[in-house]
Amino acid sequence: MTKKGFKRIEEEIQQTTWRNQLSRTGINLIFTGNWLKALHADFFKEFGLTHQQHNILRILRGQRMKPVNVEMLKERMMDRMSNVSRILERLKRKELIQCTPSDADKRTLDIVITEQGLDLLHVIDEEVHKINDLLGHMNQKELEQLNELLDKVRNKG
Repeated sequence: MTKKGFKRIEEEIQQTTWRNQLSRTGINLIFTGNWLKALHADFFKEFGLTHQQHNILRILRGQRMKPVNVEMLKERMMDRMSNVSRILERLKRKELIQCTPSDADKRTLDIVITEQGLDLLHVIDEEVHKINDLLGHMNQKELEQLNELLDKVRNKG
């Protein structure tokens, strides 16, 4: 443990040497991302959802009952590698969404969130502080700096 009381990546994965700081940073980002993803998975499991299902429900709620299609959902999802059709089928079985053939294009589906889906999101919203508290030990300046650095990682130009 460091003098600040938290484990460094070296302790977490029991690796003491790195090719360089760039390599250490890349591994640290991947490890931390996987750690956060696992904590989110545990949180959403309490509600019978995956984080991808929750993401789709939030996108649909944001549409305010305006139907969307599968392509729009794929574009807006945080995890773009998800199998959207499979996720939609599971949400449909849980009666959290409704899918109907589009009037404009019969080859596509119009997807909307149901009242049951909205109710579930409301319950999750009341508990979401548990997830937000994962970063609660950081002050406002640190959070802003972290966001800026993460944006910079994704926008290398």
